[in-house]
Amino acid sequence: MHRREANGDIDPRPWCQGFYAAMRLRLSAWAPLLDASNVNHGLLLPILLHCRDDHGRPLLGPPRETMNFLRNAYADIPAALEALR
Repeated sequence: MHRREANGDIDPRPWCQGFYAAMRLRLSAWAPLLDASNVNHGLLLPILLHCRDDHGRPLLGPPRETMNFLRNAYADIPAALEALR
């Protein structure tokens, strides 16, 4: 699901970017969860937080939280996937 950097940090970006690429194949089916007013929108955040748009910008805009949160957000991905399923 992720790769570990030489310094021991986990890099979930490649997996998350692949998940987002698969979402884009049927974006209309994912549209309800992409709506921030949907209570289940938060399930995608640990994944989308690590994604970039076609121009290389963070998909969710500039990080609003500390980099520490971003560094550990990958840990929520398994639970989010189970809930999405």
